[in-house]
Amino acid sequence: MSDLPDYEKAQLLLEKNEIFVSPAEAHGVISGLLACGLSIDDKEYLGLLSDVFNDGESFSNDLKQFFGTIYKQVVASFNDEAFAFDLFLPSDDETLIDQANGLVSWVAGFMLGFGLKQKDYGKLSADVKEVISDFSEITRLDTTFEETEEDSNALHEVIEYVRVSALLCFAELGKEQKTQTTKKTLH
Repeated sequence: MSDLPDYEKAQLLLEKNEIFVSPAEAHGVISGLLACGLSIDDKEYLGLLSDVFNDGESFSNDLKQFFGTIYKQVVASFNDEAFAFDLFLPSDDETLIDQANGLVSWVAGFMLGFGLKQKDYGKLSADVKEVISDFSEITRLDTTFEETEEDSNALHEVIEYVRVSALLCFAELGKEQKTQTTKKTLH
């Protein structure tokens, strides 16, 4: 995530622009849009984000740049052969409760982004349907974690599951959409 700003700076940027979502949620929405097949070189995502986060109002240039950075980073990491995709969450220096709340926000954002573009859940594979069902459960996660090694490990296992699941959705739908779009244009 080296391309992304510090999480706290990202939070301050969003708040300064009166966008009341967490950086985790914003990253989740963009990841969900891409994982369900939003065309990779599509500028549509800024319009969708402004509809969702800003009542359809245009973003300031610093926000456009911030969302553009996230978008490019997610595209690059989804397409990375080494599966370098990672969630944008509060750092490990934050409390487990803050990290867990960040995870829940990210997953809720992913579900929102995914749902904005994916209208035909009947055509999803059993694996993707299971991911969506699991993600729905994760949005209801009890985030009152104790600061113990055991709770830390449990949270990081859920984060890793979410990370791999997002990659699975992209592998199945994100890349598939690209070929379908190409095929449709040939007709």
